[in-house]
Amino acid sequence: MSCVRSTDRMYSTLYDIRSNDWTEQDTYYSVALDVQEITKQVCNYGSVQCFLVYEDGSQACLPLSRYLSYEYTNNETGQTETGYYQQMIDFEYSVGTVGIFYQNSDFFYDAKPEAMSIRVVVHY
Repeated sequence: MSCVRSTDRMYSTLYDIRSNDWTEQDTYYSVALDVQEITKQVCNYGSVQCFLVYEDGSQACLPLSRYLSYEYTNNETGQTETGYYQQMIDFEYSVGTVGIFYQNSDFFYDAKPEAMSIRVVVHY
C-alpha cells in the first residue's frame, strides 16, 4: 500500500449559475462548471466539495435533498390541495470540470431551475 502525504492546499471559488445556464436532459437539468484547478492529481489524491450558497450567506453541502410542497386545484373536486415533491441537487467532477445536476422527484418542471450560487472547494 502506498501513502501520499497531503500538502494541505485548497482552492475555493463561487460560481453564479443563471437560470438560462441550465441544460435540459431527459428527467433533470444540468450545468457544467469550468474548474481548471481539478487536475488528474486532485482526482487521484484530493477531493472536491460543493456547497449551495443562499442569499443570506448560509451554505448547504451537496448533495442536497429538500422536500417541498405546492398547492393545486383538484379537477374533480375543485378543492385546493397540497402536493409534495423532493428537489435534489448533486454534483460530480472530473479533470477540469464539475457537473451540477438538478432534479425534482415528480419530474415536473414549469420552468428552468432558478439562479443559484455554488461554491466549489478543491482539496489537494
